[in-house]
Amino acid sequence: MSRPLHRCPPRCRALAALAALLCLLGISLPSFAQDDSWQPAPYTLGQGLYFPQQGLRVGGYADLHFYDIENQRPTYSLRDISLFVTKDLGSRWQAFAELDLGGALNISGRHTNSRDSELDVERLYADYHVDQTINFRFGKFLTPVGEWNLVHADPLTWTVSRPLTTSAAFARHATGAMVYGTMSVHGNDLDYWFYVDDSAHLNIGQDQDQAYNAYGADSNLHNNFHQALGGRVLYHLLGDRLGIGLSLLDYELQQPRQQYRLAGVDFSWSGRYFEMTGEAIRRSGGPAGQRGDQGGFVEVEVPLWQRLYAIGRFEHYRSTLPAQITTLRTLGFNYRPISGVVLKLERREGNHNLKLAPTGWLASVAVLF
Repeated sequence: MSRPLHRCPPRCRALAALAALLCLLGISLPSFAQDDSWQPAPYTLGQGLYFPQQGLRVGGYADLHFYDIENQRPTYSLRDISLFVTKDLGSRWQAFAELDLGGALNISGRHTNSRDSELDVERLYADYHVDQTINFRFGKFLTPVGEWNLVHADPLTWTVSRPLTTSAAFARHATGAMVYGTMSVHGNDLDYWFYVDDSAHLNIGQDQDQAYNAYGADSNLHNNFHQALGGRVLYHLLGDRLGIGLSLLDYELQQPRQQYRLAGVDFSWSGRYFEMTGEAIRRSGGPAGQRGDQGGFVEVEVPLWQRLYAIGRFEHYRSTLPAQITTLRTLGFNYRPISGVVLKLERREGNHNLKLAPTGWLASVAVLF
């Protein structure tokens, strides 16, 4: 990437990336109203706006959060406004972009500010589809470690808060190349992802992957990759009611410039009366003398009535910076009145958690459009 682009402010880089993508895809905005080929398919909330003749889908999500936690004023935050653009390029190629405006507006007491707002390129990649068993991806994508990080958008997750295990030890984004697909092993599906990251030379956007991104947490520590090599497999069992995953990652962070190795396991189980998910990771390496990070969580989702669910989660995490052992207990509700709209409320408590995920009430309203 050229030096002038590095000098460009974050909003400029994101808009320039969108403009370049639209130009690459041959999309001219003024022609929408003049060309019959831009007739959209019937719209359904949560499915995006689809233009069949163009092979183009436009969607996204937005969420409003409320926080009332220890040592902080109650705050309303328009945390994310994300735009998704997917474009078919012939029969095998497909391009995808996600632009995210984070922290657009925060209201605390009588104070309103947007100083923390940042427009950035969350994802930007091109896929080449060979068949179900093998596909290729080039660009910036979500790091395939565990299940949560691949399904991170607020309307698609059960809780307002994100487990420490899913962000504290690795970068949430990677920039490089990936091969992925699904194959049959002993009559069951096996999903796989293998990827290489070279963010040192292929940087797209300037987002900072915060290690601890809960509201009120100490967010000075970042986990952006310098270079990385990793993979993940997910094996489906019992008619897809049980999934067991394994993640391996060898990487170097931008700052501190240290080499790390990470291993993770995850599972998801769907029963008649409840669902259960969990992830665990262990990270080694870094400065000499450090023990390394390790931890995990187990979460249970119980349907109560129609689209109302009760959520319970327990997490244990040992961090290196700061050097402490944190336990978290989260109880909450998830309600989906209509497709594409999710309401959440939860109470989070813990021990030694003030710096990483403070005790308090959290709520959100999220819309997938």
